[in-house]
Amino acid sequence: MGIVAGLMIAVINQLMLCWKIRRLENKEITDPKQVVTAGRISLIERLALIGILLTLAMKEFDPPTVLLSFFIINLSLVYFIKCQAKH
Repeated sequence: MGIVAGLMIAVINQLMLCWKIRRLENKEITDPKQVVTAGRISLIERLALIGILLTLAMKEFDPPTVLLSFFIINLSLVYFIKCQAKH
């Protein structure tokens, strides 16, 4: 079950990232300071939510299993998304 929890949290993390990127693209911000500020806010929001979810999952399941599955699946999703962007 810890692997499933890590998988779900990794998918939530990637979906939030894609959603935030699309929102930034739709705003068509040209000022670099606004882009950096929006990116920082997005990062803080994602880190807070993912941190809370990981903490709750590690209380319930085996902590190393949750963390390993989260990181491995997260890296796999990033690689998959980059491969899709190239084509």
